[in-house]
Amino acid sequence: MSIWDRIQELISNKDEKNLDPSKYAIIDTEVSNNDHKVHDIGTIRFDGQIYHGNDKNALFSFISEVDFICGHNIINHDAKYIFGDENSKWELIDTLYVSPLLFPERPYHKLLKDDKILTDELNNPVNDCYKAQDLLLDEVEQWLSLPTDKKKIYIALLLDKKEFKGFITFAEKDKELLREYTNTETADLIKSCYRSKICQNTDIEAIISSQPIELAYALALADTTDYRSITPGWVIHNFPNVENIIIRLRHTLCDEGCEYCNSKLNIYTNLKTFFGYDKFREYEGEPLQELAVKAAVNRESLLAIFPTGGGKSLTFQLPAIIEGRTVHGLTVVISPLQSLMKDQVDNLANKGISDAVTINGLLDPISRSNAIQRVLDGDASILYIAPEMLRSKTIERILLVRHVVRFVIDEAHCFSAWGQDFRVDYLYIGKFISEYQKKKQYGTTIPVSCFTATAKPKVIQDICDYFNKTLGIDLKLYASKASRTNLKYSVIHSETDDDKYTRLRSLITESSCPTIVYVSRTQRAVDLAKKLERDGFDALPYHGKMDNDEKIKNQEAFMNDQARIIVATSAFGMGVDKSDVGLVVHYDISDSLENYVQEAGRAGRNPMLKAKCYVLFNEDDLNKHFILLNQTKLSISEIQQVWKAIKELTKHKEKTSSSALEIARKAGWDDSVSDIETRVRTAISALEQGGYLERGNNIPHVYATGITVKNLGGSTQANYRFHSVRQRRHRKGCSHNQISDIKKEHKQGTGL
Repeated sequence: MSIWDRIQELISNKDEKNLDPSKYAIIDTEVSNNDHKVHDIGTIRFDGQIYHGNDKNALFSFISEVDFICGHNIINHDAKYIFGDENSKWELIDTLYVSPLLFPERPYHKLLKDDKILTDELNNPVNDCYKAQDLLLDEVEQWLSLPTDKKKIYIALLLDKKEFKGFITFAEKDKELLREYTNTETADLIKSCYRSKICQNTDIEAIISSQPIELAYALALADTTDYRSITPGWVIHNFPNVENIIIRLRHTLCDEGCEYCNSKLNIYTNLKTFFGYDKFREYEGEPLQELAVKAAVNRESLLAIFPTGGGKSLTFQLPAIIEGRTVHGLTVVISPLQSLMKDQVDNLANKGISDAVTINGLLDPISRSNAIQRVLDGDASILYIAPEMLRSKTIERILLVRHVVRFVIDEAHCFSAWGQDFRVDYLYIGKFISEYQKKKQYGTTIPVSCFTATAKPKVIQDICDYFNKTLGIDLKLYASKASRTNLKYSVIHSETDDDKYTRLRSLITESSCPTIVYVSRTQRAVDLAKKLERDGFDALPYHGKMDNDEKIKNQEAFMNDQARIIVATSAFGMGVDKSDVGLVVHYDISDSLENYVQEAGRAGRNPMLKAKCYVLFNEDDLNKHFILLNQTKLSISEIQQVWKAIKELTKHKEKTSSSALEIARKAGWDDSVSDIETRVRTAISALEQGGYLERGNNIPHVYATGITVKNLGGSTQANYRFHSVRQRRHRKGCSHNQISDIKKEHKQGTGL
């Protein structure tokens, strides 16, 4: 039986508007991106006849007896190129818009364009017509299999909308269903059909009146059983309020209490389900963790100050997992150190939670590409990235096609205490979120959660002021004053370096537990680890300048107890959750008291473990410390040199893309200076904060003889792209690759 016969079996003849459903055609066009003209047309008629050419008059003659014309994105693409104002003669069936309603569940409807692999059939619109007719048949069959009440809901919401009217009129057999429904009648149907899937106290009638298409797509997503199912990016691009409505339906806790809210949004049930805990952690009798989780589930913005090892991670992971299940959303966690990302992803995986993904510089191109695809496919509810990754076009693109429900900023004291020296890109976070919200056309602000283990009152004020200024949001404070009673702090005076090493060996020998030794310099980490290994200890180094593979290998060896001792700079440890570390020794003093509290807090993550923290100190340490601090400072004259270099680079052009090394050389700096990129970035950040320039997204440069992966995800060396304010009076906005990507996906839809 032919496809035409099968479709005619599924539908009944109707005389409404004298349209005959048995007389229809499938059309696809090939339009040039250069001249925006139709270069090729493919058409398959109801009797199996084919038209292939670009003569519109011949096409019109070919379809003169047709009542319905079907295509994939025909209403907003093909029709305007072919018919112009003449399309009133035909009822248009658009398979694109109906597909996410009828096939919202993973695995989605698959239509592979195998013809695109064959060069002699490249861009053949007739082949695409055959795929469109396959999709039309599947959609009609799926529509007829829907329960009557769900068909009524879609008819009530969509029958008068041009993108859906043609299909519903074509596919529905029961003419009695094709009528007008009151908003109250439709709302009652929705609450009845989705009783256990949406909040029963949502004002459904108001949504029906204002955003019926968005409501239909939100209900389709609510109907899925696989939380990894996501609304296609092109739908979000064309109907951005779908995301707001799904939040109103499925993640707005009602005051009255209903079947859905009492189960799906219950933080205690979810705590037990995902983490196995019966209750939240308290700090000196205060239920701060519970209160912070409640605030996050209620979509509030907050700043939580919990001690190291005090349950920070769970406080943002649990709301992220809940929101991943309810609205299929993505929580973006911005963290300063890669060791934290990998450790937390692994810990969640060990609990059977595979929702977390990290994209960072430790990943090889293949792993990075796979991680990106997992985010795009909806496999991730939590994405860990470093702050500088926000300048990546790839990160921007993947976030635009996902429903980002919250930004979490870990180690939030980087905004104030040492943000300028350690992570200048923290100061870009607010701008990124603001621009992201504009591109997504959000009517409300995406909530933000900030976490840190230590913060002075001035630092707290700096963090709150930053988000109030950049995003207009107020952070609710949850601050713990709990002390780490299971840690014992001691300072041991050492006369010489030899004496210091002898005392270190004694401390390590006296204990048999995992040990972290902190040093201030990268070379010291390597040398001291070798010295300990030579003396019979299982020791490995870790510092920020190590090869990525060696970093991963050494971190895993320590976490898996293959090495008892890790000798590290401050690059190791933030967020690393190894519960049995019983000894932390500071071979060199920390940069600040806050940093010391952070680093010493790596010990005794298990509250039942009594751990020891030592500082090995001699008088020369202070002199060395102040020398190091002075080396990291930038003078006004050095910032002026960078500004002069940037003005030279933009002298004859509006924009420039230059590496840190190029800028440093242009400024006359010695390119052999340690941490030169950090110094350039700090100078650029100071100039940007002062309004002298605007830095854009990083631009990756790839030099290779061949590439075997689709997307490197920004893993290559990135250049700095910025505008000089004094030279950009008529600057146009930066182009956004993600918009063209979404438009391309909009045309291709389910694969056509």
